[in-house]
Amino acid sequence: MMARRHMKSRNHRQAGFTLVELMIAATLLSIVMVATFESLTRQHRTSIVTENVIEVQQNVRAVAYLLEREIRMAGFMVPNAVSVCGVDATAGSDQLFVSETEPIVPDDERAGDLGARVNTAWPTGNPWPTTFILNLDPTTSDLDGDGSYFYDNDGNGVSESDFRVNGGFILGDLANPHRGTACGMVRAATANQVTVVQLGGNLVAHNAASDAPEEIIIVPAAHYAINGAVATGRLERNGDLLAQGVDDLQVSYFFDVDDDGTIDAPAAEEPGTLGGLLYDAEDWDNTSLKEVRFSLVVRTRATDLEFTQGNFVTFENRVAPAGGADGFRRRSIIATVRPRNIANSGAI
Repeated sequence: MMARRHMKSRNHRQAGFTLVELMIAATLLSIVMVATFESLTRQHRTSIVTENVIEVQQNVRAVAYLLEREIRMAGFMVPNAVSVCGVDATAGSDQLFVSETEPIVPDDERAGDLGARVNTAWPTGNPWPTTFILNLDPTTSDLDGDGSYFYDNDGNGVSESDFRVNGGFILGDLANPHRGTACGMVRAATANQVTVVQLGGNLVAHNAASDAPEEIIIVPAAHYAINGAVATGRLERNGDLLAQGVDDLQVSYFFDVDDDGTIDAPAAEEPGTLGGLLYDAEDWDNTSLKEVRFSLVVRTRATDLEFTQGNFVTFENRVAPAGGADGFRRRSIIATVRPRNIANSGAI
């Protein structure tokens, strides 16, 4: 009896684990769990970074496509003088204005001189920003003369103007395109009157001795600008959000001033570039404009603490802001576009 009880007790001890075995097993399990957790964390972080970068790439491609298309259409059925305008900045993002095609239905038009004639004198030398109320010639305020307007600004169900409130405008002299252009935002619009805020450019003084009689015209424009705080980076078109997280928009212009078929030295014919002059639309005749180049820099929504090379990226004549690496991943795109309708009167 005693022998059987002793054997049963010994077999019971052999069926269990010793304390050392349990500690070894717990240690190995902890190592496996830590490794698994680190792997999952690393995969999750990689997934977030990948998603952010993909989102950035999609945003920059979509915006670049829209910009490229509208620059290419600049000057469609409107005079060269009011095809392109902009605001150049070295300490901030640029602004771009290109003539808008939506309110224009060409039908049988071939002249390429559509635009609302302005009956109000345009004062030269005015500072920015300046607000003006412009009276329009009622026979030309319907830009394409189709008997109807495009925008219903007051929301009453009836379109009353081919100019959009909070949209852009470009103003110039049809008879003397060498006087440059002025551009800005439309604040109010009716069939025969628009209230505008000038943001850039101007017209040089009219020279009665050498210039043709002036014929001031205004057309609606697509206005591209980065608004809001730096943290949001809202790229807008006529006040409508296109993308967030846009660091910078830079625009440069290429003119063939001497008509020799070649874009010469930057200081002479490449305003807005790193080596060129600061672009002022007042100084340039769009008749000789050959190309427009834009660059976009877009950043991810969130920072990556392990990414130590996230710095502001500069193009053209932009000066980088103060500050070092910020952890944002960035993608940029540069495109050079030939406006097909400029210097081709009435091109469709």
